[in-house]
Amino acid sequence: MKLSNLISSIALLAASVGQASPVANAPSEVLPARELEERQTASGCNYFAAPRCCVPTVCQCSNGWIYQLNQDNLNNGLHGCDPPWGFIAKSNSQFPGYCCREAEDGTLIEGVEP
Repeated sequence: MKLSNLISSIALLAASVGQASPVANAPSEVLPARELEERQTASGCNYFAAPRCCVPTVCQCSNGWIYQLNQDNLNNGLHGCDPPWGFIAKSNSQFPGYCCREAEDGTLIEGVEP
């Protein structure tokens, strides 16, 4: 008897999920489209990490430049990249200790010692 109740519950749940429809936004709630590259901070920088290429969590800005995390902001519950701290490099490959290289065919080779 319990198994049939379980099967009935699962069937009811599946039917209700299949009938769900998205809620339409009211005209006042429609937001403009944003490009994926747009950063969500005033500084234009956001968190970035590439552990397989030996890059810890840092701030990477929309121009690709890399900065240190703002530890004071993080300690106060704020975004660690708004604004970022000290400049590190102009690209991932210039990051000190970066350990990935690009092969001749364009693929990324991970974990190569610099």
